[in-house]
Parts: sequence; structure tokens; C-alpha cells
Amino acid sequence: MSPQNPTDIARAALYQLTEDGLPPTPENYGKYYRKVSGEEAPQEQVDQNTCGPLLTMIRDMLGEASERTGTLASDLQSHNKTIKSSIDDLSQAQEKKRMLQLLGTILTTTTSIHSSVEDAHLDLAATKMALEHIKNELQESRHLMQEDWLTGAQNRRAMDMVLTKEVARAQRSATKLTVAMLDLDYFKRINDEFGHDAGDKLLQHLTLITKAVLREADSLIRYGGEEFLIILPETDINGAQFVMDRLKQAFQKTPLAYDGKPIPVTFSAGLARLTSDENGHALVMRADAALYEAKHAGRNCVKIAAD
Repeated sequence: MSPQNPTDIARAALYQLTEDGLPPTPENYGKYYRKVSGEEAPQEQVDQNTCGPLLTMIRDMLGEASERTGTLASDLQSHNKTIKSSIDDLSQAQEKKRMLQLLGTILTTTTSIHSSVEDAHLDLAATKMALEHIKNELQESRHLMQEDWLTGAQNRRAMDMVLTKEVARAQRSATKLTVAMLDLDYFKRINDEFGHDAGDKLLQHLTLITKAVLREADSLIRYGGEEFLIILPETDINGAQFVMDRLKQAFQKTPLAYDGKPIPVTFSAGLARLTSDENGHALVMRADAALYEAKHAGRNCVKIAAD
């Protein structure tokens, strides 16, 4: 038997989505919701707005829940009138037979109220669980979409949001904000000598070491290839330089061991402090320019961008 209401359809769609092991994106939610409900949407509509099907599913679920509560309110009002009328008649009844009839009406009406409330409670509880499931899955999906698949650092998509937020916060509260653009030295040589698997392991190793050094408020972003951006809120140039020194020490003490051989690694970095009249993009470009200065200066060093 196929689901009849939006909540049942949503739950069935969620179950099938999980069974098929597909990522919980809005597009997949909408696709499976239509599949279970038997509704087909034009392909161009799906392509234009992947969130549309999911919003339709949530709207239908909430509409069904609203209708259920509205019906419940109407039923309760009607039942209350019946009970009140029966109680009024009962107070005036003289015959035993009539009293039993009225008590039977009151009992039947009370049972109907209990049944209506219980059914509505179960339906609303199911709707709540389905919506919470969608919320949790979308949060996880959003997290995965903002994470670099290889290293676990944040990706460029996340960078735009984090940088915009931190720049706005720093300018609003007149606090310091510094970014560091970091690039592994001679990474191509490592790939050529040890293989690309070693290169991947080295990027993962760099991410783990860097995260261990950074604070919780800091952000590590894989900017591209072996290049990483570090966002340091409430940090001036001296504080950022201290972080770079700690990273250098951490890399020296814990080189990556690959096939039983340590792979020593150094990095070059460029630092830039946010000025009052620039945006996040300009800040990153200045840090990137300082990074290239560090590479031209012989690598394994840190350069500071002029304000």
C-alpha cells in the first residue's frame, strides 16, 4: 500500500534515499519524494532550482499538519458542545433510561475526543520526526559540501562564507584579523620521488598538524593543490607569525613517515592583516602576493604583506 499523506510520503522517500546510499541533497530529497508520490516534474524545473522539490515536500508536510490541527480543533469544539449539551440535559433528566442515554452520549463523545487527539498526536509526532531527519541530513550534507574531500580541511565554498563573516565581524567590532597563505615547498618533487599517494598523505598530514596547532576559532581552508589559507580572527601580524613558527616546529618534529621513510617538509607563507577599507578578496590576494615573495626569497620563510 502506497503512502497517502505528505508525512508518510516523506518518510518513505527518506527511507529509500538512505537505502540507496545517496547523498541527502535537496535535489535527491525532491526526486525521491516525487518518485514515492507518483508525481513527475519537468526536467528543466529540477535543473533550475534543486531546492524547489524539497521545499514543496516540506510545504506539503506542514500543510497536512496544519490541516490536521485545524480539523482537530473543529472536532474538539463540536465534541465539547455535545458534552455540554448532554450535561445540561442530564441535570434536568428524571427518568433512568434518559440518564443512561445521556451518559452513553457523553462516554462516546469522550472516547471520540481521545481518539482524535491520539491520532493527531501520532501524525504530528511523525511529521516532527521527518522534519528533524531532513534538518539533520541537510546539516550533514551542508557540512560535507564545505569540506575538502581529500584532507578534511574546509574548501573554497566554505572560505567565501567564513571570510565574509570574519571580515564583517572584525570591521564591526574594530578587532584584528590576519590571514596566512601557506604553500608546501617543492611538492612536485615529493610526488615525483615518492608517488602521488605520498603527496596525498602529505597533504592529509599537513592538515592534521595544522589543525592541532590552530585554535577552535581559526579556520583552515584548502585553497588549491598544496596551497592552504588560514584565517586567524582577533590576531595581529605578530600573533600570526607566532602561529607560523609553531607550525614550522611541529612539521620538523613530526615528519610524515611513508613506507618507513620520513619525508621532511617545509613551507612558505604570506601574511596579511585586514585594513579598514578592504574586503576579504583583497585581503587574500595580498597574502597570496606575500607568499610569492617568500617563494622568490628562497622558500621556507614567511613574508608579510604591506598594508
